[in-house]
Amino acid sequence: MAEEHTETVEAPAPQGKKKLILIGVSGLVLIAIGVVVWMTILAPEPQADGDAAPTAAAANLDSPIYQSLHPPLVVNFKDKSGDSHLMQITMEVMSRKQSVINAVREHTPAIRNALILLYGGAVFEEVDTRAGKEKMLADGRDEIARIVAEASGERGVEALYFTALVIQ
Repeated sequence: MAEEHTETVEAPAPQGKKKLILIGVSGLVLIAIGVVVWMTILAPEPQADGDAAPTAAAANLDSPIYQSLHPPLVVNFKDKSGDSHLMQITMEVMSRKQSVINAVREHTPAIRNALILLYGGAVFEEVDTRAGKEKMLADGRDEIARIVAEASGERGVEALYFTALVIQ
């Protein structure tokens, strides 16, 4: 006697329904992402009546803007006994006015030349101290402000920062 072995095979769901469900869920996810993006990034902030909200341009005037003076400056200078030394300096200029930063970019060759001449007269024993480095920054800022004002009439170079300084 042969035993009959029967298996029950479930018919697979039609592929069209699965695709339709997948497309529907994907659409809902995209809509949800769009709503979140709109609410967090693109939606205008509500303004109180009678309050003059600052414009985006006015808000940017208060934020510092930095401009790098790349590549690093390499300057030869001497110590008190006349021995030669080198400085490699990477700096950033800061202003709160985009027009000043644009002028710094436009006149970078003249600025770099003036800083190399200025720092070439430094004395090793002076620049090796914190006070000497701070004086270098103040003198450099004043030199950059002078060049920018003479070349473009712009005023507003607020600070000069070392981002790297190697003294040998």
